[in-house]
Amino acid sequence: MTNGSKFPLPDDMDQLKSMVSAMAAKADRADALEREIETLRARNVDTDKRIKRLMQILKAYDRARFGRRSETLGSATAGEEDAQQALLFEEIETGISALRAQVGKGPASQQKRPPPRPRKGFPPHLERVEVVIETDDLPEHAGK
Repeated sequence: MTNGSKFPLPDDMDQLKSMVSAMAAKADRADALEREIETLRARNVDTDKRIKRLMQILKAYDRARFGRRSETLGSATAGEEDAQQALLFEEIETGISALRAQVGKGPASQQKRPPPRPRKGFPPHLERVEVVIETDDLPEHAGK
């Protein structure tokens, strides 16, 4: 090994080649992780924008539903309001399903959960008592 530098390098060419290939693989992994981070950040920004838009729609709907002018008597445009509300609900449902689909596209490694641990058996120092409770056969329940 060559001494005198901060990082000692071996004199053997095969060891140098393996070190360089390991460094290149590490750099490739780092680049891939950085690209994935940027993709996830962009997805989060887009999701936040959609959530903000859906919240604005819900606030507008609440204002229309519970605001000052919500209780109009004999409104001639009741059919139009129902159509607008149906359109509003369709837009909200579409937005929610799009967000769910986008969130579902996340990395598979985050979606996997470890399997649950097996339950421990009953302690041997405690005795196991089985109690059977039988129901009474009532005549009014016969044949049912």
